[in-house]
Amino acid sequence: MVRDALIEAFPEGEADFTANAEAYMAELLTLHEEFSSALAACEAKDIAANHNAYAYMAERYDLQFVTVHGLDPEGEPTAADIAEVVETIEEGDISIFYVEEFTDPDSVSSLVEQSKSDTMPEGVTLMTLHTMELPPKDSNDGYVDLMKENLDNILAGMTC
Repeated sequence: MVRDALIEAFPEGEADFTANAEAYMAELLTLHEEFSSALAACEAKDIAANHNAYAYMAERYDLQFVTVHGLDPEGEPTAADIAEVVETIEEGDISIFYVEEFTDPDSVSSLVEQSKSDTMPEGVTLMTLHTMELPPKDSNDGYVDLMKENLDNILAGMTC
């Protein structure tokens, strides 16, 4: 654990390291409780995303991600991959397609185009889910802030 490594390297800071670790763990528990209670109220649990970077979230909160790229965001999706996601979007009445913070919208334009219908003439709306793979665009954003934004964005696309 990070706290233990810091204490080993700087024993004089043990009290501060311990207090900070406990405060952060409490913050993470609160975040988990916010996710659990907010998502428990959702009827549909289907989410369409660019690739499967959110398996941990799906497992923990009983969500079902349908993705174009699987685990490789750089891979080129086949027409069948796109068609499968569009079919899920139509069947599940999904209006939002989630992409990572640094995803070029042009890379999913085909999916947006194919998702257009009478009930959704503009196609799916693109929204961001942060993966924390890369540093955030805004260096003031921390993990908890970005996860709260993820929760807000997920709730915007679900019937809760």
